[in-house]
Amino acid sequence: MTAEEFEKEFLSMPENEQMEIMRKIMPVFCRTNAGDPKKVREMFSLLTEESGGPMANMMSMMGRKGGGCCG
Repeated sequence: MTAEEFEKEFLSMPENEQMEIMRKIMPVFCRTNAGDPKKVREMFSLLTEESGGPMANMMSMMGRKGGGCCG
């Protein structure tokens, strides 16, 4: 499956199914990328810069509270 095919299928799913997929892949994604500073910067860039203002605000709040996807 290509990235484009996955994106199209993912976006056509109900929100609760999208969240279930995210619950399954985010821990693995974080574990496999946490040890590489370049990948961590890329991940946070994706979550803050490329995903728009609401996600950047959420990530900023999580950082102040000591949270985060990998912690």
